[in-house]
Amino acid sequence: MIAEANHWFREWYGTSADEMVGRSVDELLVPAPGDLLPAGAGPGPWMMVHARDRERAVMVSRHPRSEGDFLVIEEASERFRALTDLRRRYALADRTRTRLQLVMDSSIAFSSSTTEERLAEILADTTARAYRAETSAVYLVEPDGTYAIAAGTDAFDGRIDLGPLLRSVSAARRVEKVLDAETGERMVAGLGPAMTAAGVRAFIAAPLHHEEADFGAFVSWFHHERTFDDEATPLAEALAGQAAQALATLRLQAQLAHAASHDEVTGLPNRRLLETQMDQIVGASRCAVLFIDLDDFKGVNDRLGHQAGDRMLRDVAQRLLSGVRAGDLVARYGGDEFVVVCEISEQPEALALSQRILDLLRGDLTRPATHQRLSASIGVAIAPEGSQSPAEQLIRRADLAMYGAKAAGGNRIALAEN
Repeated sequence: MIAEANHWFREWYGTSADEMVGRSVDELLVPAPGDLLPAGAGPGPWMMVHARDRERAVMVSRHPRSEGDFLVIEEASERFRALTDLRRRYALADRTRTRLQLVMDSSIAFSSSTTEERLAEILADTTARAYRAETSAVYLVEPDGTYAIAAGTDAFDGRIDLGPLLRSVSAARRVEKVLDAETGERMVAGLGPAMTAAGVRAFIAAPLHHEEADFGAFVSWFHHERTFDDEATPLAEALAGQAAQALATLRLQAQLAHAASHDEVTGLPNRRLLETQMDQIVGASRCAVLFIDLDDFKGVNDRLGHQAGDRMLRDVAQRLLSGVRAGDLVARYGGDEFVVVCEISEQPEALALSQRILDLLRGDLTRPATHQRLSASIGVAIAPEGSQSPAEQLIRRADLAMYGAKAAGGNRIALAEN
């Protein structure tokens, strides 16, 4: 119990002697937060703060006397603020080092990813660890503009459409930090009640964009109260930026690989991919190769120009795709030549498919770009199951049969000799 207090301490604390005498020191002073020179046994000194004003601090030391302990109290508010700031800076520096290492590690992991799925898994795991989130998810934009979860866990289990939130984050191209359901509701209508129902207390979301491309966003969900320090946004920007750049690289590689194996005009597999895939088909089953050459295509190019010719080629590709069966291979061999490879059980099956294709090509083009009727010469070569003939030889046989059909007047089918 306090037996006596001098004028300075009474004035510092803001009370009279009568109100102070008889009270416990613990009622007036409490240990400083963060274990800064904590109170304990011994003479001290200890850092303690005002019980009602935690920004004001004193240094306290104990001096035993026969009549009772004598406490020496010294103003230390400025020292307390300096120590608190120093501790905060050390903690921030430690977090910064940890996060920098995390960014460096994730950069290596992103660059080594060979698929978008693996990259998304790394990003979801990294952001969950970086922010100590219960769940973290990566959402990628689909071709139709909707969003699909690529990795991680949706905190709402699909009970709410997160498209409006993700579009808002992507459109703003900035990190969004939401600390409560009320803020979430102001951001996107319906999000607040959904957060409450799912037990989501806060979240941080960052857009995945690189240059002019928007790939989606990542969101880390928290089921506990969460505040964010000054490093939270730069960290999210760094992780999202690295992931988006890696996504852009993966998609560019995919585009280059597709361009190397597909025809630029029609989008069909090109000659190189055709021969590669045929090597897997020929010999494994009885199959047929249809070599299709358009009749008088050169005349279309001469009369209407190459752009009209390209439109006709694209139309032919669509007609071929609509006429074949699932599993049949359609490719542009070169110029106005197309190849169809299909598994068959009997020869009439190949001839029936050829006739269906010929009928489709004979239909009038309704597009005003060409105003042409299509016709073609088709050569058919059949390889029995277990055939050792290379793909190139089978194509050559079908090609020779096609020339026979063209020599007979075109617009017809010819079967290659065995």
